[in-house]
Amino acid sequence: MNRQRILHHALWIVPIALAMVIRLCVIFHYGPYVTLHSDDAGYLRSAEWLLQSGTYSYYTPDAPTVHMLPGMTLILAAVLGVFGQGAVGLYVGKIVFTLIGAVGILGAYQSVAYVWNRYAAFVVALFLALYVPGIETDTLFLTETPFMAAFAWTVFYLFKAADSHRLRHVVIATVLFMVSVYFRPNVLLWAVIVLFYLIIKRYPWRKLIGHGVIAACIVVVCMLPWWIRNLLVFHQFIALTDDAANPLLLGTFQGVNFPNPSNPTVVEHHILDVHPDLRPQAMHEIAWFKAQQHAAMYRIREWHHAHPQDFWRSYLWIKPGILWNRAYYPIRILGVLPDTLKAIQPVLLWISLIGHGLALLFAHGKRREVLTVLLTLLYFTVLFSVFFAYQRYNEPLMWLMFSGVPSGIYGLVQAGKWLFAGWRRAPVQS
Repeated sequence: MNRQRILHHALWIVPIALAMVIRLCVIFHYGPYVTLHSDDAGYLRSAEWLLQSGTYSYYTPDAPTVHMLPGMTLILAAVLGVFGQGAVGLYVGKIVFTLIGAVGILGAYQSVAYVWNRYAAFVVALFLALYVPGIETDTLFLTETPFMAAFAWTVFYLFKAADSHRLRHVVIATVLFMVSVYFRPNVLLWAVIVLFYLIIKRYPWRKLIGHGVIAACIVVVCMLPWWIRNLLVFHQFIALTDDAANPLLLGTFQGVNFPNPSNPTVVEHHILDVHPDLRPQAMHEIAWFKAQQHAAMYRIREWHHAHPQDFWRSYLWIKPGILWNRAYYPIRILGVLPDTLKAIQPVLLWISLIGHGLALLFAHGKRREVLTVLLTLLYFTVLFSVFFAYQRYNEPLMWLMFSGVPSGIYGLVQAGKWLFAGWRRAPVQS
């Protein structure tokens, strides 16, 4: 019994410890100043400006923002406020994100173990510990790490709630879901898939309605501070953010035969020529993004009208391929060559998809969970393909994708058992 317990603990402790050691080695080997000079630098500036002026801003310290919900800024501001904005603060911040990444791996382990078993969960957790793009994102200041942690635990408590029908599990899942929203607001409509899953799990209707009302109240309570702040600052109701317009515009430059011009900078300059009152853009954030949205919709209509086949091919095939077939690896670490990941990523993808398919066919009693995972992957794939397909966006979802490998093996084992049982029951002919 003691050996069994030690083994069960080792199955999650080993990958978590390995993940921590690798990520800490990366942090201290490459130093605290490694940056993409992109989103991560923007989040860091936002935290510094919040500490300096008390204003939640992103593009400029002189104007408030609704570019994003404040999850990243609050975490970084808390760390920098205690440990300073120098090297020590950056080191601590990266260590904090590494710890959050470890919590995410543990959440993925628990989710997979709950549906399948601890050995399948060990395979997924070990993959996450060693997956180089995941190591890189966990050692940078990016939303992918906290989002994955919150979302993985949301999935775990969703599965538990679907079986237990207990309000406690519903409340925990909803709170974790709202934490996810504060890092990636586009997860909000995933609630439709949650509802579908609970229905096919035959969640009692009376409890479904009652628990749904409570979950909705939690959503409102969690969003209320953000709504009030936006009403006070911008004098209008802004449910989430205004950052969808820019990715929508950038997404019209991915694919084949998209409209001219072929450079988004040219489009932005044209917008400013037509609307010179939007200069500087950072001081007119909402109006600037509305102008970008109008430009994006015009390009989408023009593209569909001029080249409908290329339009649909781009949105249904090319952009999903960009999202999943290419590993996110902007900074070389640990001596791993980009070409190596370029070769490995498609193999991981197709093995995982085949595994999910096998599990859906043969994993009796688990099909509803497999279907929910596939619908979740489809939801985010469609979402990112409609906007801007970027390899980094799939990082928090790789655990769901790769869970197809052990679940597919489980499905094959089940199919083998059925075939063997059928062979044994077959009458022996003399």
